[in-house]
Amino acid sequence: MPDELVERAQELGLDAVCVTEHSTYRGAQVNYEYAKEHDFLVFRGMEVYTEQGDMLVIGWDTNIRYYLFPFEDLKREVDERNGIIIPAHPCRGEADARHRSKGEIEEELLDSICAIETRNGAMTRKSNDQAEGLRKRYKLFGTGGSDAHHVSHIGRCLTVFEEEPGDEVELIEALRGGKYRACYLEDL
Repeated sequence: MPDELVERAQELGLDAVCVTEHSTYRGAQVNYEYAKEHDFLVFRGMEVYTEQGDMLVIGWDTNIRYYLFPFEDLKREVDERNGIIIPAHPCRGEADARHRSKGEIEEELLDSICAIETRNGAMTRKSNDQAEGLRKRYKLFGTGGSDAHHVSHIGRCLTVFEEEPGDEVELIEALRGGKYRACYLEDL
């Protein structure tokens, strides 16, 4: 519910949130419109499942037609719109069929990204530490996200920017620029 999202984010002292639902932009748009009426910033994106794993996408505002979206098609669509792709929870437990990295980032993916999610509120610290290791190994930037499937999960992990982006265009520029860090809320 948009009202609960905004209320919880404000309780935590967050300046903005990014809504990235699986395969749809609609939820992000609904939350954006509500938040705008209440002087709060919601960035819009979505999470797309590909053969390379789950990808956070900012800058593409079309719903996905099918569950498993070919990465090459996603890359083309996002590039055409000057968007950005960030692998979500890249070191999810190896028992999960969507665990792709196994300590490596494939060249096709590496050529398409500048950051990976290194702090995810739904993952274990071990998984997050493994993602941080990948970030360092491949000299990428690291983002943080709650992966909130319930309002009480909002803010578990964050991306803290040196300069606050004011819209998705500024967010994409900031993510490419690397002037931010991923952290746990409790570490602030």
